[in-house]
Amino acid sequence: MRNLIPVLLALSLAACGGRALTDAEAEERRRGELDLQSVLDMVTTRQVKPIEFEFNSDVLLPSSLDLLDRVASVLRGRPRLKLIVEGHTDDVGDDDYNMELSRYRADAVKSYLVKKGIHPETILSRGYGETRPISPGKTEKDRALNRRVEFKITTRDWGTVF
Repeated sequence: MRNLIPVLLALSLAACGGRALTDAEAEERRRGELDLQSVLDMVTTRQVKPIEFEFNSDVLLPSSLDLLDRVASVLRGRPRLKLIVEGHTDDVGDDDYNMELSRYRADAVKSYLVKKGIHPETILSRGYGETRPISPGKTEKDRALNRRVEFKITTRDWGTVF
C-alpha cells in the first residue's frame, strides 16, 4: 500500500523582520516561483506523478523522482533561491509519531535534492505533523489532502525567515 502525498506550492513567504528584497532578489524569486509552479502544474494535470512514500515510511517511491528531478532543475543555477520543504500528515495515529514522520519525509525530499546537486544549506526541511491541516474533515478524501509536502521559495537568509 502507498501513501500518496499531494504536492502544494506556497508562492509567497511572509518573512519576519529583515531587510527588503533587492530588485534582483525579487526577480529571481519571481522567476523561480513561476518555474516551480510550472513543474507543479504538471502534477495537477497528471503529466508527472506527485511525491509518494512507502506506506508509513519516509522512503521515497521511484514514482516521485521525476517530480523531484524537475524541482532540482529549477533550483540549479539559481544560487540565491532557497527552498523550504514542509512535511504534513493527517490526524490518524499518535501526534508525536506523525510529527516525526512528517520531519523524516521532509528530510528525505531534502536528501534527494542534495544528491541531485542542490547545496544543502539552500534547503530547509521541517515537519509539522498534523498541526496544519488544509482540510478539517475526517473523511479519507480530507485526510489525503492533509498528507502532503509543500514547497516554499524565498531569497531571504534563514535568520530572517522565521
